[in-house]
Amino acid sequence: MRPPTHAPPTPAPCGTKHTNLLAALDRPTIGYATCAVRPGDIVGEFGYDNTISTGSRYAFATYPQGFIRYGVARRFEVDFIGPAYGVRHLANGSIQRGFFDSGLGFKLQSRPVGRALFAIDGLLTFPTGASAFTIGAPTETVNLDASYALSNTTGIAETLGFTSASGTRLSSTHVDASVARYTAFLPSAVITQLLGARTQLYLEAYGATRVRPNGGSRFAMDGGVQYMLTPQLEVDAELGRTVTELGPSHYLGFGFGIRV
Repeated sequence: MRPPTHAPPTPAPCGTKHTNLLAALDRPTIGYATCAVRPGDIVGEFGYDNTISTGSRYAFATYPQGFIRYGVARRFEVDFIGPAYGVRHLANGSIQRGFFDSGLGFKLQSRPVGRALFAIDGLLTFPTGASAFTIGAPTETVNLDASYALSNTTGIAETLGFTSASGTRLSSTHVDASVARYTAFLPSAVITQLLGARTQLYLEAYGATRVRPNGGSRFAMDGGVQYMLTPQLEVDAELGRTVTELGPSHYLGFGFGIRV
């Protein structure tokens, strides 16, 4: 779900009356923005990506990757996570389809501190998805976000995520069908560059210390471009590469953010 902020050091980097989408969108990066949606604004984030795994030889498409955000008060928003639909093509030729788990969230943003901003996100999903894609139990995530404007056009940001999730164990001989809880640290860092008033480039690194109850880890990098078609509509495209102990994979995606 997606990008930290990269706005110039103005008195209102997240927007004045309405939300500055380039500063506030949580997509297309993995890290979360420090900007909350402005009061009364509704921001929708949607996208598509397709992951190709070279290790286990499968393809995995997800869409529309829905994330709906509403500005309740100054520097505070509530969120709806979903809908998101998956289509997984396995190496044996079979296809799995279905929805992922949906849930709720919030973001609480700080006042600007010089060129810096800080925020906290809370996310809670429920086991509402199809059998092939549900986590099988609630998942709780807390993100600590920070961003800093190096100049009027260049910014850096990070998200330190902490999650409590459920999953199945993986071994070389079998999959344990029982569900077990585990915790993981989800760090990410991004640098962004504005090109004029409408275009923003970004490069991001992110990871996970565990991806299942008995271990595993993930490291990935991605980069892309965002373009403001209008003050209310952003479009974006991205490329990324992920490495786990099961092998590397790469993905491409595109999407949009809209403010109403």
